[in-house]
Amino acid sequence: MRIALRGLGVLAALLLVAALCGLGYRAYRQHENVQAAVIAGPRAIDEKAFVRIGGIDQWVTIRGEDSNNPVILILHGGPGSVLSPLAPVFRGWEKDFTVVQWDQRGSGKTFGRNGTNEGPMTLDRMVRDGIALSQYLLIHLHKKKLILLGHSWGTELGLMMVKRDPGLFYAYVGTGQVVAKEEKEEVLYARLMAKLKAANDNDGIAKLQAVGPPPYRSEADLDVERHLQNRFETPAEQNLQTTLAPVVLFSPDMSLTDIYAMFRGQDFAGEALYHELLGYDARKLGPRFLVPIFVFDGDHDLTTPPDLARKWFDGIEAPQKAFVILKGGGHSAILTMPEVFLAELKNNVLPVVQ
Repeated sequence: MRIALRGLGVLAALLLVAALCGLGYRAYRQHENVQAAVIAGPRAIDEKAFVRIGGIDQWVTIRGEDSNNPVILILHGGPGSVLSPLAPVFRGWEKDFTVVQWDQRGSGKTFGRNGTNEGPMTLDRMVRDGIALSQYLLIHLHKKKLILLGHSWGTELGLMMVKRDPGLFYAYVGTGQVVAKEEKEEVLYARLMAKLKAANDNDGIAKLQAVGPPPYRSEADLDVERHLQNRFETPAEQNLQTTLAPVVLFSPDMSLTDIYAMFRGQDFAGEALYHELLGYDARKLGPRFLVPIFVFDGDHDLTTPPDLARKWFDGIEAPQKAFVILKGGGHSAILTMPEVFLAELKNNVLPVVQ
């Protein structure tokens, strides 16, 4: 017994040393990243704070090399898939834009601050939050209007925002553009099943048949389809989580508690909005928009196929519009090819800012 206890003691000591070494290395990398993230210059801006929006504290970051530049508010996907820990990915954007990241209600640090006590998690509440934040930013940053950029679920939120209060925005940019949620999932299911059968992937076929065709009962069933779909994604999309994990882990703005809250928020927000989102259809917003509309979609986007987005896009009216195909890009082209995305923003969107 004494030998066994001594062995357990040695094992516990080794685990403690390993944990301390890991935490020490993480602290070292975080310190390095603090230095790398410094923005210099008389008009540089780097703010991180909770802002009172819709009755709760919500996390907002604002970064840019020149406060005179246009402001671009990024609406993350998910719901719940925050982008605020990924500031290094957007570092190149900060020369031309003031980049605002927002952990939406039920997501990221906002979820960490409020927990499940987020108030009503509804589409209307999310839209009102987005408009309230936009109004705050205009006053806080002394701007006339913003550029609104939505990714995936953020395209649903973004279109509803520009439809409700177009005077706040110079332009809307969508990537991973969602048109009709339920209709899209039916198309994705059929296309994925055809790919699995062509690949003789019996394991994948069985798993997809087990959840059955959409509408899925829950976010968990939808995740089964997404994981199977990942087998056919571009290498950059397949490796996205592995590529971005160190960025989040070594972010100087993210404690281990924040990271835990980020993952919990993904589950919470996704489930909270899942059933209401099933009824989303951009066509119900009507064909006429009062702001320029841009869509930048990857040609290999398997989650929000560009052919579905293009059909909707061709039927809308806007003061100016452009549909841009990002060659080699997948659903998260904004993250896998941020410099290509930036070039399209500068070529297509900057000219409409007055």
